[in-house]
Amino acid sequence: MKEYYASTENSYIDSWHMNQVHALHYGYWDDKVKTFPQSLLRMNEVMMQMASITKDDLVLDAGCGVGGSSIFLAKTVGCKCMGITLSPTQIPHANKFANAAAVSHLVNFKEMNYSKTNFENESFDIVWGNESICYADDKNEFVKEAYRLLKPGGRLILGEGFVSKKQNNDLPAVRKMLDGWQINYLDTPEDFIGFMKDAGFTTANFKDITPFVMHSSRRLLGISILATLYGWWKSLIFSNKWTPVQKPISKLFGTNILL
Repeated sequence: MKEYYASTENSYIDSWHMNQVHALHYGYWDDKVKTFPQSLLRMNEVMMQMASITKDDLVLDAGCGVGGSSIFLAKTVGCKCMGITLSPTQIPHANKFANAAAVSHLVNFKEMNYSKTNFENESFDIVWGNESICYADDKNEFVKEAYRLLKPGGRLILGEGFVSKKQNNDLPAVRKMLDGWQINYLDTPEDFIGFMKDAGFTTANFKDITPFVMHSSRRLLGISILATLYGWWKSLIFSNKWTPVQKPISKLFGTNILL
């Protein structure tokens, strides 16, 4: 995961508004949303409302990325957040964004595995995961760790991808997508709820929000198609020896162009 996020950072900046919204997740599109950046913030808002987060809660942002959810929660309700990530390159971004948002006194970021933390038992009121727990090698181990970390009455709130059948992980199209995201597998909602009950959670609810994220999915498909076409065009134009037609193009970029 460290290598994945280090190598894809520019893509998130260019296509996912990382420097503006600080989000690495899909957007939530409802009648309150008009733009893609708004949809990213709306996902945080929907999860916050579902978990009934208040200023008195201490939140563990498990797989915090560049700090977007922690910063949003700190700005919106004034709660304290601890964000943890496996990627050391994300922490400087998170601290920079928190300073810019004037919430650095409410948030903290550390490099840590959310399935094997060094926090004390019953340290948090909320454990939060926004499209981050899908990367866990063993989702059941994460659930058990989340339960250990939560105070009595604490809540686990996740916005994650699931499969309707476990065997769907092996479908060629699904496998290609998961490999591209560096995700080893996805669980079914039923399996995940089972993990929660086995860990000791007394209540577990699932809500299918597929219709609200499809716009982001279509947007991502469009970006993928454009990137593929650009790669094809670049290889066609620049990979071979210059032709008389292409030589004038080279002068626009300089003679030492390297692609």
